[in-house]
Amino acid sequence: MSVELPLAAVTVTVLTEGVRFLYEQAGALLARRRERAAEVGAAGESSPTPPAVAEPRELPAADPVLVERFEAELRGLRADLHEYASGVDPVTTTDRELLGRVDALRRVLEAIHGTPLLFTGEPAAPQAPTVVRGRVDTDEVAGYVAAVRAERPSGTIEGHVRARRVEQGGEAVGVDLGPGPRARS
Repeated sequence: MSVELPLAAVTVTVLTEGVRFLYEQAGALLARRRERAAEVGAAGESSPTPPAVAEPRELPAADPVLVERFEAELRGLRADLHEYASGVDPVTTTDRELLGRVDALRRVLEAIHGTPLLFTGEPAAPQAPTVVRGRVDTDEVAGYVAAVRAERPSGTIEGHVRARRVEQGGEAVGVDLGPGPRARS
């Protein structure tokens, strides 16, 4: 079975710049994670993207929890791309192993930054179905709480509420698809 790799459609120049960008981003996230041991919140800034990246124009701030969760993947994929990013090995659009590693690192960075990364000249991927998850974990509910509230839902929606106690008149809802605030009497 052949796997379609959209990165094969970009130019060698874009792919080379893209490899360097992904490599540098992974290294910066790992360095910030190490620094966070002394300073909390160091991974909160955003950074501009090079011309090789069509979207987004500026990379949103990284989620430090996801940086920690994906640390092993960041380290492994970054190490796999080191010789390409440093210019020792040639970057080609026909090297399926390289394209697979670049795409894997891109997917990890997309998860960490919460946004898709599209290289210049790469065909846009079809929109993935929307997935919304919400969770409330509380000791007491005196009013109204919903894990997810949506007026025009689409895609998959999951809402979970755990409350030790809901006071009289209180309401705890996992998913509220209503059009407006709930009326109270």
